[in-house]
Amino acid sequence: MKYQNVLLLLVLTLLTLPISAKADKPSLQEMIDAADDGDTLIVSPGSYTENITITKPVTLIGEHKATIQSCKNAPVLTIKGEHVQLSNITIEQCNKNDEGSPAIYVTGRNHVLTNLIINTEQIGIQLNEANQIRIEKSTLTGNRKHNSIDLWASSNNVITSLQINNVLDGIYLEQSNSNEITNNFIQNARYGIHLMFSDYVLVEKNHSQHNFAGAMVMQAKETFIKDNEFSFNNQNVNSQGLLLYQTNNTIVTDNMFTSNRIGSFIEETSGAQFNNNTFESNTIGIQMKRAFNNRLSENIFNGNVNDAQAIESADNLIEHNYWDTSLKLDINGDSISEIPHAADPYFLTLIQWVPEYQLFFQHPGITLLKQVFNSPTETLLMDYHPSMNSGIINSHQKEDKQISLWFLGVFFTIFNLYFIQKWRRFS
Repeated sequence: MKYQNVLLLLVLTLLTLPISAKADKPSLQEMIDAADDGDTLIVSPGSYTENITITKPVTLIGEHKATIQSCKNAPVLTIKGEHVQLSNITIEQCNKNDEGSPAIYVTGRNHVLTNLIINTEQIGIQLNEANQIRIEKSTLTGNRKHNSIDLWASSNNVITSLQINNVLDGIYLEQSNSNEITNNFIQNARYGIHLMFSDYVLVEKNHSQHNFAGAMVMQAKETFIKDNEFSFNNQNVNSQGLLLYQTNNTIVTDNMFTSNRIGSFIEETSGAQFNNNTFESNTIGIQMKRAFNNRLSENIFNGNVNDAQAIESADNLIEHNYWDTSLKLDINGDSISEIPHAADPYFLTLIQWVPEYQLFFQHPGITLLKQVFNSPTETLLMDYHPSMNSGIINSHQKEDKQISLWFLGVFFTIFNLYFIQKWRRFS
């Protein structure tokens, strides 16, 4: 009996040890509060159900599968002050309140957020009066109701190398100037990139696809949109690859607009420059509405249902673009056609009057009607000096192709001469 009591006491002691150890383990917030400025804290693998606030310059680095989660109506992680760094951590925000808090709330300056996985029912990362923040190499997934990255009055930030899916707006800026948005992949959103009242923003090398609109720029100036791919943004009859609305001096260059409802829609905009872009396989390549003093030059229009349309627009310079539907005649060898090209949206105008005529797309009868009856003059975009060169085959490829064809021609010539000579001998 005595040994049984001792054994029972030993078992009870062992059972209580893990509980005591767990109780003694500090929370992440306690670790942060106890850290000194400049310290690096390692977040061990596992799930931490906490709402954390960081107000001092420390670094949090997560080990494999370190997850911080919360369903409270508060940010899972709040960052303030300066020089906070956060990396290699999964953030899960499960609060489904319609006006809930973001997964990560950031204010202050000079913070770095990298290699994060964020799954949220709310905004992914919200910057409020936050400057010189770098957000990079992260994955953000939402529920189509809230923005992924949301900036308010935040400037000189870099947002790069993100994978964004299933959100309201992929990257949303309001009253936020001089930001860089680069190398992001955004899909299944309302607007992939959405700029409101935000000037001097760089949008470069992003892929925005399968959204209501690839990018929307509204009431902004000096926006630079370069080397992006806007594709398959056709979820709605009003979908566009790029929408410019009431913007000034926007530069759009070296972009691909592919398989969108409208490649680019320019409305109440002036001073925009479209150079070296490719508009391919869109329902409408480019559309202008009440747009003045813009320039379209050296762009490629290839395989669109309608290349271009102008509505109440004037004084726009259209020159040196390649139109696959244009008549081409180069007399002096300068790669510029002597025949002006009128981008005539005849079929588009026709189906607006009679939608059923969509069944006759590319029918010979429609082509004949287009030649006999032109669209109203105000809907035409006239390129008086269209390019002969599509730019699809560069000069080196063209030379290689010509050399290959030359060798092939010589080979068949020799073969034919040999065959004729042989045939004559037998006959």
